[in-house]
Amino acid sequence: MPSPLVILASLSVVVGILGSVFILLAISVDSWEEIDFSVVEANSSTLQVTPAASRSDVTVYKELGSGTYYFLYYQYGGPWKLCDLLTDAARAEMGTLGGEYRDRCYNFVSEYDEESSTLQSDGRSIARLQNSGASCFIVCIIDLVAALGVGVISLINKHVTACMVTGVLYCMASLFTVFGLAIFHVKHHYELYYCQSLYPIPKSACDTRTVTILWAVPVAWVGVIICSVASILWLFLTRALRVIKAKTMI
Repeated sequence: MPSPLVILASLSVVVGILGSVFILLAISVDSWEEIDFSVVEANSSTLQVTPAASRSDVTVYKELGSGTYYFLYYQYGGPWKLCDLLTDAARAEMGTLGGEYRDRCYNFVSEYDEESSTLQSDGRSIARLQNSGASCFIVCIIDLVAALGVGVISLINKHVTACMVTGVLYCMASLFTVFGLAIFHVKHHYELYYCQSLYPIPKSACDTRTVTILWAVPVAWVGVIICSVASILWLFLTRALRVIKAKTMI
C-alpha cells in the first residue's frame, strides 16, 4: 500500500491539474454569455422596425423623427471577445443603411483603445470591464502554468520551498479567477438591468433583449473551488515534507 505521503502528493497533483483544466477550458471558449432579441414587427408614426428572420439576420430599428438606425442581432462572447453569426448579406444591409462596418468578432484585448475608440459611453464601460477581467485571467494563466512547472520540480527534488510556492500559485490563480468572474458578473449586471451594450441600442428595445449566462461561467467557478482545494493540499504536502526532513536530520 502506498505511503500517506505518496497518496497526498498524488492527490495534490491530480487535483491541481483538474482545477487547471476546468479554469483553462472555461476561459478559452466564447460560451460565457449570449445576447438575443425577441423583436416583433412594430411600425408607428415615430418608429419603424424590421425584425430579423433568424440569428444570422439583423433587426433594423429606425427612428423616423431623427432618421437614426439601430441594428440588433444575436451575439455571444467570452472573456476575450464578442462575436455574432451575421451573414455577409446582413452586414451589407447594415452598411447600405449607414451603419459602420462590424467584424464578426470584437476583440476587447487587441481592438479596444481608450483614446481612439469610437464606441459610445456604454460601449466603453463594457469594454473597460472586459479588459479588466481579461487582465485577471492572463495572470491566472501565468499562475497555473508556473504552478505546474514548479510542482513537478518540487516533487522530483522533494523541495519544501517549491511545494509551498506551488500552493501559493494555485491560491493566486483561484484569487485572480474570482476577480475576473466578479468583474464579469458586474458587467452582466449592467447589461441586464441598465441596458448597457457594446453597440448602441434604442431604449424601446431593452425589454426585448435577453442576456443569458452560459455553461463556461459555472465551469470556471468549479475550477476556482478545485484550485483552492489544490492549494490547501500542496500546503499540507509542504508541512509533511518539512516534518519528514526535520526527522531525518535528528
